[in-house]
Amino acid sequence: MKYLLRHLLLVTGILLICVSCKHDDGDAPGPQSPEVSRTVLVYMAANNSPSLPYKLNFDAMVSAVDAGALDNGGRLIVFSKTSSAAGPVLIELTKDSQTTLKTYPAGSNTVDPEMMKTVIADTREIAPAQEYGLLLWSHASGWRSPNRSWGQDVGFTGPEREMSIPDLADALGHKQFRFIYMDCCFMGNIETLYELRNAADFIIASSTETPYAGMDYGRNIPAFFSKQLDLGSLAVNTYDAIANLTRDGDYCGIAISLYDMSRIGAVADAVKAIYSSAQTTYVDPSRIQQYGFSGWSGYFYDLSHYMHTLTADASLVARFDNALAQFVPVFRHTDVLWLNYGNYPLDNVNGVSAFIPGSSNLQTRYHYDDLQWYHDVVAPYMISHKTE
Repeated sequence: MKYLLRHLLLVTGILLICVSCKHDDGDAPGPQSPEVSRTVLVYMAANNSPSLPYKLNFDAMVSAVDAGALDNGGRLIVFSKTSSAAGPVLIELTKDSQTTLKTYPAGSNTVDPEMMKTVIADTREIAPAQEYGLLLWSHASGWRSPNRSWGQDVGFTGPEREMSIPDLADALGHKQFRFIYMDCCFMGNIETLYELRNAADFIIASSTETPYAGMDYGRNIPAFFSKQLDLGSLAVNTYDAIANLTRDGDYCGIAISLYDMSRIGAVADAVKAIYSSAQTTYVDPSRIQQYGFSGWSGYFYDLSHYMHTLTADASLVARFDNALAQFVPVFRHTDVLWLNYGNYPLDNVNGVSAFIPGSSNLQTRYHYDDLQWYHDVVAPYMISHKTE
């Protein structure tokens, strides 16, 4: 009888412990622990001109991983499409190995926002992590749409050939990424950045053309997975690699920045304050520093130089300068672009470009008025001020 009683007491105690544990944890199963601290997705819309060095950059990623870029932990996932006939693939790079995780249907459009959403969702499911980084690799032309914006897939025509900046913002979603690195041209403009303000904590982008070799993959791939993530170093590494780079015998040049996206609202407010006090939102564009050149002139002017030209109010200028300094904590630029092919000086640059409203018919021709920056910041003052 004593044995039976002890046995019953033991069983009862175990049951009470189990009930207590269930009560503490809740009825629903707890979330699974992420496998890694950081997953980085490289999204390569590479079905376009052969001038973009897809193989060079992909091989550099492989070499970096083989050399130990992932030794601190983390997963590097590459999505790419290199021809119209082939289906895009999702590949994971590990040391001495490349694993195909998923093959998408042939004819998939890599610049369709729904395609990008699918790839991001697949990556999050396959490689769960505490935080995510994204590298966007392709052609780009800043805010200018529909004839070029972000990405290019030559298997398609018309607006389907590229992705507009509002569509890119829709595809990237809300705060999915710790950082986005844009290895493409002309994405360091206030219009694009404002459109993407909710997509990531930080963005690294160039306000100029990005020369042929693009990002410094040898140094930046390991930096992506550093335990102490130094995002400013990503911009500095690329600047260091390109500062003395030549192509076809010509010096290239670059301007590249790190943007703290939590600070862009203060920049927008400072610009609105200047617009509100100014006699006009228009200035002679020939007086303002450009980041574009040759066929790319007329789209990308230095935002700070433009704002300083609109007002002499010291308090408004100080407010803007302070907001910009916090928004662009790291900025590097060469003295010129294309030393022999035109010698375009970078004398008055401050890290982010902007379009000058009313400076040309580009505003309606290239859908500037589709952008949220136009509606939130520019339009209210174009209505109340003379712009021409």
